[in-house]
Amino acid sequence: MNESDLRGLRTRRLLREAFIQLVIERGYEAVAVTDITRQAQVGHKTFYRHYRDKEDLVYTIMWDILQEAQTVLLAPHADDFAAEQNTIHAVRFAAQYADLLRALLQSPAAEKLIQPLIGFGMAEGRRFFAKGDTPEELVAYHFVASMMSLVRWWLEQGMAYSAEEMAEFINRLLIRPLKALA
Repeated sequence: MNESDLRGLRTRRLLREAFIQLVIERGYEAVAVTDITRQAQVGHKTFYRHYRDKEDLVYTIMWDILQEAQTVLLAPHADDFAAEQNTIHAVRFAAQYADLLRALLQSPAAEKLIQPLIGFGMAEGRRFFAKGDTPEELVAYHFVASMMSLVRWWLEQGMAYSAEEMAEFINRLLIRPLKALA
């Protein structure tokens, strides 16, 4: 890797860290590109060399988070309990990014900002539960909407239950009934 590539990686890391810190402190809507560049101590033009706008930056961050999440999730055919094991992995993963997710989920633009997570959840819902006579799109939507609502509630409650407890609640309320449906 040449020096230019290393500089680019460092700049993107600084911008990402600055953005996350500012969103947690102020909320998504209150953060401007100027704030991000000031916090990251990079020039305004430098930001635009890497990202079109702050939405592009948030989508890149969400994509990176999803890539990381995929490394801990099991495939549907792993065993009969893969979906339930994935619940604990997903809840623990959400806990790692709790402050950022909480800030993004409180935004009026939350639905749009977390679209990559919704797309990922839809795919997971299809992979695990779309095997019955209920339309797969409906099952996948139910899975992602319910999972997002439960995780959102947990984050907004300050993670009042441990990740293991919350995963068990999600398994009881959502995963086991969906498995029975499939």
